[in-house]
Amino acid sequence: MTKKKTTSTKGLSSYEGRDVVQATIKVTNAGDGLSEAMSIEPIEMRHGETRYLLIEAEVTRVQYDELKDTDVLKRVHTLKAGTATLVDPEFAVELIEKQRKAIQSAKGVEEFDFTDAEIAEQAAKEQAES
Repeated sequence: MTKKKTTSTKGLSSYEGRDVVQATIKVTNAGDGLSEAMSIEPIEMRHGETRYLLIEAEVTRVQYDELKDTDVLKRVHTLKAGTATLVDPEFAVELIEKQRKAIQSAKGVEEFDFTDAEIAEQAAKEQAES
C-alpha cells in the first residue's frame, strides 16, 4: 500500500526525522477537580445547560502516533486534570467564540457577519428575484 505524503504543520517539530502534522489532547481525571470543588460549594446544573470550566492540568505524557495511510505523525498530549472551577460566561464566551471561529476558518468555513438591515435587504432582493 502506498502511503500519502503530507507536509508538516506550522509550529510542530519533527520527531525522529518524521513530520508531525497534528496535535491532540487526552484529559484524565477531568471530573475529580470539579467534583472536589463542588463538594465545598455545591450547585445544581440543569440538563442542556452550557457551563464553562477552567481546568489546571499537568502534561503527564507525550506520544507520537502514525496517521493512517500516511508517512507522518500525530503528537498526542495526555493531561492530568488538577483543580477545576466553573467560570463566569462573561469571561469564557468571548474566548470560546474566538476559538470556534478559528476552527471553522481552518476547516475552510466562511462566516459572514450581516447586520439586521443587510439581512432584510438581501431577503427583499431574493424575494423580488423569485
